[in-house]
Amino acid sequence: MTRPRVFLDSGVLIEGLVSPWSAARGVLILGRAALFTFVVAEIVVEEAERALLRKLAQGYGGVARLRDDFRLLMKRLRVERIQHVSPARFEAARRLIRHVNDAPVLAAAMVAGPDWLVTGNTKHFTVTVARRTGLRIVTPTSFLEQSGAILPS
Repeated sequence: MTRPRVFLDSGVLIEGLVSPWSAARGVLILGRAALFTFVVAEIVVEEAERALLRKLAQGYGGVARLRDDFRLLMKRLRVERIQHVSPARFEAARRLIRHVNDAPVLAAAMVAGPDWLVTGNTKHFTVTVARRTGLRIVTPTSFLEQSGAILPS
């Protein structure tokens, strides 16, 4: 049986690292158990690392360790990596989403063609974006609620 492919955004990765009782952490745990194949774009990894560096610069304690934990997470999850998209794919995605900063992530997800795109950013990754792209876009909580139907029994 082929494992479902789940595209993660940087917010899910960061929240999963820092919030032990979050739905995002639950998503990462399921991935660690190899129930899904996680798909992560290079742009998502870069966003996550920049977010951690910003926290470090602001003096948040424990962030240096979080960077190490993030790198370890990426190794342990054995993710499928999606390289940076072409300018043409970026432009196509930019026309489908309101926030230009999210266009590279959307473009990478469209290239990857995952079964799910999991994000906490429902302000920009809207139902309209899902309809326009054909992507199944869900929050971590919705993913956990819905994934039970596709897990092997």
